[in-house]
Amino acid sequence: MREKCTKAKEGKNRRLNINPTWEYLKIKANEKIESKETASYYAQRKIDVETVFGNIKQNMKFKRFHVRGAEKIFKEVGLVFLAHNFRKLVTRVRKYEGKTIIQNQI
Repeated sequence: MREKCTKAKEGKNRRLNINPTWEYLKIKANEKIESKETASYYAQRKIDVETVFGNIKQNMKFKRFHVRGAEKIFKEVGLVFLAHNFRKLVTRVRKYEGKTIIQNQI
């Protein structure tokens, strides 16, 4: 069967390179991720950051860039974040419409 699948000579067709430094760094990274301090950091990140990107992707339908080049992409991202923050501002204004700031703080 081997002759039908490959022309390589016995033992010459595959190589497996293992980088011990890479393996060590993977283990250290996994230990760091699984620590309680890092777990709380990632849990907070889910609340703070991921909801913003999920909202932009799902509700604003922004899933890809329409320009090329780092400078233009930077500007497009800025516009998307500006639109996101503007929507948040409009939502808050509508929520507290007719109330003063002092009433909202009580």
